[in-house]
Amino acid sequence: MWEFENFVRGTLQVYMFSGFHLTMNAVGITDPYTQLTILRILLGILMFVVFNLLAIHYFKNTQQKIFLVVLLLMNFSWSLPYTRTLFCGEMMSSLFFFGTLLFYEKTKNKTGFWYPILTGFLFSLAFYFRFQTAFFLLGFGIWLLFFEKEYRHIVPIVIGFITGVALNVVLDYWYYKEWVFTPFAYYTANITDGRAAGFGTSSFTRYIALLIGIAPAPLLSIVLFYYSIKTLFKKISNPIFLSVTIFIILHCLVGHKEERFMFPVFNAMPLIIGWSLPSLFQLYEKTQSWIRGFLRFLLWFTVVFNTLLLLAITSVPYSQTIRFSEKLKNKFHHQPVKLYTLGQTPFQTPSRNPMQFYKNGAPEIELKRLSTLDSVIMYDNNIEYLATTYNEIKDRRNSIDSLGYKPVMYSSNLLWNVNEFLNRKKMNTINEIWVLFKKE
Repeated sequence: MWEFENFVRGTLQVYMFSGFHLTMNAVGITDPYTQLTILRILLGILMFVVFNLLAIHYFKNTQQKIFLVVLLLMNFSWSLPYTRTLFCGEMMSSLFFFGTLLFYEKTKNKTGFWYPILTGFLFSLAFYFRFQTAFFLLGFGIWLLFFEKEYRHIVPIVIGFITGVALNVVLDYWYYKEWVFTPFAYYTANITDGRAAGFGTSSFTRYIALLIGIAPAPLLSIVLFYYSIKTLFKKISNPIFLSVTIFIILHCLVGHKEERFMFPVFNAMPLIIGWSLPSLFQLYEKTQSWIRGFLRFLLWFTVVFNTLLLLAITSVPYSQTIRFSEKLKNKFHHQPVKLYTLGQTPFQTPSRNPMQFYKNGAPEIELKRLSTLDSVIMYDNNIEYLATTYNEIKDRRNSIDSLGYKPVMYSSNLLWNVNEFLNRKKMNTINEIWVLFKKE
């Protein structure tokens, strides 16, 4: 990754994963896919505990039906089973920021400086997992100064934060072999030098549309988002409401946008919605019958649609490349094979970065990457197995078939058939849906 080559990425997550990897190896669990599964289970459990505790903390004394809705959204929103199990900077920063905020809420009335010092230290870890966590921290700082007014905690929180930053500077030095302040290097490269904008820019409304249309309960989320905005002025003194609002607004102002940048707030959206429900319930009780009927339709549509999406995302792995590489590893276990690939290999990211962690689990597979169909024709007599993606060959299927290659394995039979349908309808097909051909 260019971030590590240019010293703009904090290495805390690298050390954490390395420690987990070495621990797994020490106890005899060496398969990378098994390690990944265990890591995702552990992360999912931590996420489940932290955000359900937040729901209990803020809603245990509210109306029972509001508390129930918050818990349902917190645990059964369609996107959360996927996003909560990602060991990525976005999710780790979300876990540490909201977990630390909960810790502070629980300990702020206790005596002693160690609690706020630990709060500041944990916030620094959240910051180093993803530097955009500074937007969350800005919201927390405003809340602490102007709403909570716990001025006695400011100095110890700052001390704890600086301590965490110092630790991460040392960790970065051990990794990069030179002293570097990665937050400043990240800002300089991405904002001052415009590197982030080089990856593409989007309008202010992209994230708003994402939150309105997708998270966490489509299509009812349209109504819920509207009432969340109405509730903002009533709940502006709440640290989560304030931090999430600032996080979203400032992200909207940044030119380069990706959906994953909003993943951290997905976890908090059930809480935001919970605070807006009383106004929605009041509307339902007082409004005209046809509006109540429309809201009931939206509710039932959302329940059914969310359930279908939830079943889909829990049964079909999101990363089809990793899933396909695991299938290859199992198929050719202890069976040396030369695997020819057309375009991207199953052990590469779409940008052609090697996924060496997974390749180490499949040493029997020798990869030979071919760039064009002409190369396949040239090596035809040597090829027994050929792997590629649907989009790579969708316009050249007849040529592949005419050479005698027959599909023997897909990353997902369901998604392959979906792509066949989309292609027939002249619609955009899903990226990275894999197939393994065998020459007859």
